Amino acid sequence: MELRLGLRFSLVMVVLAVTLSGERVDAQSRAGCKNVHYDLAFILDTSSSVGKENFEKIRKWVANMVESFDVGAEKTRVAVVRYSDRPTLEFNLGRHKTLAEVQRAAGNIRYIGGNTMTGDAISYTTQNIFVERNGARARAKGIQRVAILVTDGRSQDYVLEPSKEAAKAGIRMFAVGIGEALKVELEEIAAEPKNAHVFHVADFNAIDKLRGRLRRRLCESKRLK
Repeated sequence: MELRLGLRFSLVMVVLAVTLSGERVDAQSRAGCKNVHYDLAFILDTSSSVGKENFEKIRKWVANMVESFDVGAEKTRVAVVRYSDRPTLEFNLGRHKTLAEVQRAAGNIRYIGGNTMTGDAISYTTQNIFVERNGARARAKGIQRVAILVTDGRSQDYVLEPSKEAAKAGIRMFAVGIGEALKVELEEIAAEPKNAHVFHVADFNAIDKLRGRLRRRLCESKRLK
């Protein structure tokens, strides 16, 4: 009896230690996000395969994700590009100055439907979002440029060359795939090392599970080598 109680106590202590360790890691990643400022763009697939119901989950995911950052004109700036047949600016890096404003805007991102022109969206983001006329800060200031692309399927155009151009422009790309998104395509999009910048979940119901993992990767103060 005493042995059984001892084993149970040991198991409880192990579970508690793992839980507290996870909470410390998550707290550290949140602190990292608050301490490092970004020009951050979300590139969101709004093609027909996503659907209105699933896109609502994407809106909520974006709104929750930005809570990790200290949003402000001199801190982290946030932009959103949505795309299907063509990319469309939802709001640029200079538009919203507070977390509340960004979250409110995220809740109003429009769903379009159509095809999946991911490469075009990446090029658009490089040329029109991470530029000073649309609120990006000069690269000389040392502000990290980060883009998080979310897609649920195969692109109907090429993504490799646009992704290389984004990298040359100093943009750190994260690729988040849902469902039938192709791993090889996600790897073409993502920054190096691929295993730190590519994420995949089985369906839209699971996307929120990525938030902690992505935050830990994203919120490191130094780019992974």
